Amino acid sequence: MKNENTIVDFYKYGSCADTNFATLELDSKKSKLPFQYIIQQWKEKTNLFRLGSLTLIATFIPLLSFSQAIDLKTAENFVLFTSNGAIGNTGSSFINGSMGTDVGAVTGFGTSTVNGSTEKANESTANALIDVQAAYDQGAALAATSLHAPAYGTETLLPGVYHQAGAGSLGGILTLDAKGDPSAVFVFRFGGAFDAGASSKVILVNEAKAANVFWLAAGAMAMAANTEMKGIVLSNTGAVSLGANVQLEGRMFTTGGAIALNNAKVLAPTANSSLPINMLSFTGFRDNQNIILEWSTASETNNDYYTVEQSFDGELWNTIGNVNGAGNSTSQIDYSLMDRIHSEEITYYRLKQTDFDGNYTYEDAISIDTCDDHEQEGLTMYPNPTDGKIEMRFHGNSSDVNSIGIFNSRGQQIYSSKTLQSEFDLSGNSPGLYFMHVQYDAKVLTSKFVISE
Repeated sequence: MKNENTIVDFYKYGSCADTNFATLELDSKKSKLPFQYIIQQWKEKTNLFRLGSLTLIATFIPLLSFSQAIDLKTAENFVLFTSNGAIGNTGSSFINGSMGTDVGAVTGFGTSTVNGSTEKANESTANALIDVQAAYDQGAALAATSLHAPAYGTETLLPGVYHQAGAGSLGGILTLDAKGDPSAVFVFRFGGAFDAGASSKVILVNEAKAANVFWLAAGAMAMAANTEMKGIVLSNTGAVSLGANVQLEGRMFTTGGAIALNNAKVLAPTANSSLPINMLSFTGFRDNQNIILEWSTASETNNDYYTVEQSFDGELWNTIGNVNGAGNSTSQIDYSLMDRIHSEEITYYRLKQTDFDGNYTYEDAISIDTCDDHEQEGLTMYPNPTDGKIEMRFHGNSSDVNSIGIFNSRGQQIYSSKTLQSEFDLSGNSPGLYFMHVQYDAKVLTSKFVISE
């Protein structure tokens, strides 16, 4: 039995199998766990909000929306900070930001690169001490929005506040999907210690930002060797550590405990909400004994290269090829890659984009039915980008279509129809990224397009 939420978004091309690949599995035991019990366990574990027999949440600390990021205030001046503890390093680490401790020594960084200052027991650390505690308290006051088992594995999660009354862990590849909202917030809160297993990885997609991901624990927090972590790691009175060759895009704080690093790499999260690429489409189709994968971008910034990955089960992925990016571009660029057919079944593909700084993002995976006993389905918008007047080129059985809809990048529907049509005038809408959805009974065909300024 799975003890975690599983959300998988696949855009399907072909109709040999009618499986709907948009699934959400929730363990039945967790769904019966009372919300009041979760909050009560959190209060007991963290010893917050209690004075005698009175609960003071409403009086002193207002409950916040999960769409509201935790305010770090002056703590944002640091990528590593402890209110009371030493900061120690082994080997040659790379720290892109400042370090600070209000009480404790800083040692072992002789051969490391630190692109920032080292602050000890001064006004800046005194202010950060207050703000780190306030940030933790703010996160503790957030109302839980999602139930999840203590162990996070290879899965995709949407924005929300994920709460566990006790200790928790991370293993495998965790994908955080902001669904096109750069302000989306993810909070993972544990009433005990937290650890990430060796080679664990957090991937941010669809405008998710490391600055809006928060890991809070009422205990020690440890990232094992080769982990790729994203977000703000914040312990309440526990030690925090990064094992050998761990990469953290974010910050690591503790209200009272030591900080330990071992050949680690720490990068401050970027506040820039723009994506390195503006992807218009990622599609694929069968051509005799080959699969042709095509994608187009409206613009690119600092884009080094693309990697196309293949899977036969949607879980284990292998690289089949790399394609150089354009670096910087403001015009449409079309790309393609060919893969030979390996079996007469559904094959999954996903596109990874890597910039010159080594950061990367994933596009949604697509599935391609390699059965050859039917016509391939597809959806194309033309011209793309457009000034507002656009044509939809649909390939498939129109009698099977239930409805069509057009959505903006925030998920708001701006047009809908029960009948299939080919021409649209969207001239009155704001410039930006839009999505055309063609709805069947068990699947949706999707195509991206851009309305230009």
